[in-house]
Amino acid sequence: MRRKLLSFLTALSTLWLLLGVACQYIPPHAFWPAGFVAMSLPGALLMNAVLVLMWLWVRPLWAVWPGLLVVLFWGQHTRYFTLNTPDADPTPSAQRIQVLSYNVRVFNAYKHLHAQDPELPEKEMTWVSEHPADILCLQEFYNEKGSSPFNSRKRVGKDQDREVYSDNSLVNKNGDEFGLAIFSRFPIIDKGRVKFDRPTKNQVIFVDVKLPSQDTLRVYNMHLESMAIEEREVGEAVESKDAFQTKGRSIARRLKGGFIARSHQVGKLLEHIQASPYPVLLCGDLNDLPSSYTYQQLRKQLQNGFEEGGSGFGFTYNGKLPLRIDNHFFSPDLQLLQFDVLRNITFTDHFPVEATYVLEKSSAAE
Repeated sequence: MRRKLLSFLTALSTLWLLLGVACQYIPPHAFWPAGFVAMSLPGALLMNAVLVLMWLWVRPLWAVWPGLLVVLFWGQHTRYFTLNTPDADPTPSAQRIQVLSYNVRVFNAYKHLHAQDPELPEKEMTWVSEHPADILCLQEFYNEKGSSPFNSRKRVGKDQDREVYSDNSLVNKNGDEFGLAIFSRFPIIDKGRVKFDRPTKNQVIFVDVKLPSQDTLRVYNMHLESMAIEEREVGEAVESKDAFQTKGRSIARRLKGGFIARSHQVGKLLEHIQASPYPVLLCGDLNDLPSSYTYQQLRKQLQNGFEEGGSGFGFTYNGKLPLRIDNHFFSPDLQLLQFDVLRNITFTDHFPVEATYVLEKSSAAE
């Protein structure tokens, strides 16, 4: 009886795993259920790994099949857990580039965001402005021109000898800016925005920076379509059958909309990246999981910072849900020296992501 149950679970996990991986290649705007199947893939990976251990206990020879699946799909596991060691030091002439990506949540400017700690906005602004990174990619950026505490363009930019490019999804009647910003200690020689087909508050911006080596690097800062779900709602949905039916439907509807929107957005983003004459570094808030179509499309073209240089679990959401939604992707021309998720920095609902690269291949225009 026990072997029959394990055999059934093994068949189920195999089918689940294969479907989940296949759905990473299906754009949700063409078939939206694929987004939900791909989202469930971590469950299949975990179930299959547990079955390896259970078969080893009951009948070791039968552990070969789920063990083979672990090996075949090892690249899926390392999207969530890695044990990398630092790369060897690059050549002395290689240009080091320290980068910080951070969803700053409007620097906690609103009262409800700093109700428990009135000093939180100043603590966060000081930490961000004084960070030694050469390039900062900030999402949910906020700037008040006439405000000393929230004049972030000045405090993070001019006061720290950084140039800034920001493109705002919203400017209110007082002139306060909300959106994305890239700060750079290297000269910005070009800048722009990736245009999406459909209206959205989320966006992608880029700058081309001239390095001291006279090479040029293109840096993208992204904040793709939001999941539009709060952790509190997920908790409420599992409290009772009635709550699950009402809250669950609402959550599923918003997830579906997000899957579809991001699948359109990543297509436009990749078109822009493929046309870049320079090596590319893409940072920001993907708002999607490593098992998603969005992530898979980027991973086909670029390397991922956590997969190449992370260690342990790469969760970047500062909450109870184990999510890795903030990422660095980069061209093969870049070598990753160090990658860290700064989980000791808890100012917002995202952890900052910090990395150091070197650009090894000359990209200077002839």
